[in-house]
Order: sequence, then structure tokens, then C-alpha cells
Amino acid sequence: MRGYQIRRFRGNGCEIGLYMGKHLKGRFKSIIDNFLKAVDRAYHLDCNRLGKEALACLSRLPEEYQLEVESLAYGSAVKLDRIAQWIYCDRFVTNGCSGFIACMNDTVWVGRNFDHAGPCLWRNINVIEKESRIPVVIFGQEGSLFSHTGFNLRKLWLHYNHLPAWDEPDPEEKSVPPFVFIRMALENCCCISDVEKMLQATVRNGGMNLFAVDGKNNTYAVYECTCRGYVKRQTSKAFITGTNHYTATMAPRGAKNGDPTSVSRQKRMEELLAAHGIEDPYRDYIRILSDPKVEQDLGDSGTVYANLACPSKDLYYYACNGFPAASKAAFEEVVLP
Repeated sequence: MRGYQIRRFRGNGCEIGLYMGKHLKGRFKSIIDNFLKAVDRAYHLDCNRLGKEALACLSRLPEEYQLEVESLAYGSAVKLDRIAQWIYCDRFVTNGCSGFIACMNDTVWVGRNFDHAGPCLWRNINVIEKESRIPVVIFGQEGSLFSHTGFNLRKLWLHYNHLPAWDEPDPEEKSVPPFVFIRMALENCCCISDVEKMLQATVRNGGMNLFAVDGKNNTYAVYECTCRGYVKRQTSKAFITGTNHYTATMAPRGAKNGDPTSVSRQKRMEELLAAHGIEDPYRDYIRILSDPKVEQDLGDSGTVYANLACPSKDLYYYACNGFPAASKAAFEEVVLP
């Protein structure tokens, strides 16, 4: 029995949201309630702020995605403001996630640990085939229209880790959360240069360490993104790593730039990638993700899912049915319908 489940949604934006909502009808409210409780235990939700800001944040999304969320609410019979709170609560998560990109025999692999609240609540893969858009595959919870991690059928892989930002947009300014940016980019970009153009054309409402791999030609990049700008990191090694702090971007005086756990996780990945001769990518890269100094287990939060992928070979593995996921869950190959 697989540890994950796959759902496929096709059509225009209204149809995608509606079909997803109908699939979840009768269950979606409890899914949301359970997750918000998990986030509160781990990160202490500001319920007053959540109630005031969630719908306003939703209203600043591109209209096509607002329509999807509204249709999701209609199809599931869950109030729109509750779904908006479920989406918005990611703003309370300020640290976590580790990732690397490594090149072996001219073939690029990408690994990532996704750290959040709600162990074993992230067992879903949604395949979204929207009219006039590139089909995308995203990892997360049931009902997710957006994600921190995904790939498209042009072999483009994207994921991000949270970064602090000091240039947040004004409250009335149009902006997108980083997890919405991931969906936008995957649906509209065929290559890494397209992703750069989208970074230039959008304002995000949070920072991100953005990892990109193009499996068509085994090219890759990591971008340190503030809300309005980005720096493309350079490396002379056969790998590049990232967690939750800037390494190539000069932070303004007094600005927060990660914390000691972020620095130690990145250092540990670099040590392991440099020290071990990689013979079996599946075995050896998973060993790095599951290392206790890379993976996180904070009880109510930690590594809730992990991915290993080789886009050029159409190999994608997902570990989600255990906590912490990189060491306690099986990395299962993603077999698309």
C-alpha cells in the first residue's frame, strides 16, 4: 500500500476548484481544523491576525487563483474565510526546510526536506491540468491548490525554503505568497530563464530560497529571493545547498538572517556531500536527507515530507507517511496516473 495518494484535476479554473471541493465534501472542514490546531501547537497562531488578514491576502492573488479558491469553497461547502485562513496560516511558519542540488555523472539530482507542522498530514499529490497551462504535479495536503514543492510536464522542478525578508509589500499592493508563485511558475515556465523572468515580474509577500532544476538539459540554479528582488547563487562545487538564511545576499544592518539551526543544517549537508563518494544516488542522497543533523524533529513540527528527484530521468520519490519523514517514511516512487 502506498504511503501517498494521487488526485488528478482537469479543466478550467472554476472546474478544478469545484471538482476538488466535491471530492473533499464532508471531510474538508475537519482537515482544515486539524491542521490549524497543529500549526497553533507548533507555532502559536495569532487568531486575531488570522481572522483579519486571511481574506485580504486572498483578494490580492491573481484573479484566476481567486476563482479556483472560491470554487473550492463552493464545491466543498466550507466557508471561504476558513479556507483563506488555512492558506494564510503559512505566514506563521518562520523557519525550516533543507535542500540540495547535486550533479553526478552529468546528471542532476535534487533533494529536499520540508519542515512544517502536522506530521503525517502531508500525504497528497495533486496533478492539475488547467486549460492553456502546463500540467503540474504538486505535493502537500488534500485540497491544496498551491505548494512549496512541485514539477511540471516540461521536466521543470521547483521548490523553496522560507527566508526572512526586509522588503515586504504594502498591505494594498498586489503580491503573491511564495507557494502561489511555485504554482504560477510551474504552469507558465518551460525553463529556468522563464522562472527568472517571472521573478522579475512578480512581487512576493515573503522571502524564499528557490531551487530550480531543468531536466531537459540538466541545468539548475538556486535563487535567494526577497519580496522584490533575487540573487542567483554561484558555486564551483558539484553541489549547492540551502536552508533558511542568505549566503550570497547582503542583508541590511539589523535585519534577521536565519538562525543557528539553519546554518548548522546547511553546513552538515555540505560536509556529507563533500565527504562521501556518491555511488548509489537513491541510497546515498536519502542518507543525507535523513541525517539527524539535517532532518528536524521538534515534536509538533519538523520534517513532514521529503523528496528526492532526478527530473532528466523522470524519477520522483516522495516520503510522507511517517515522522520525521526522511528517516521514518519510505521514499516511494511517484507513479502518475
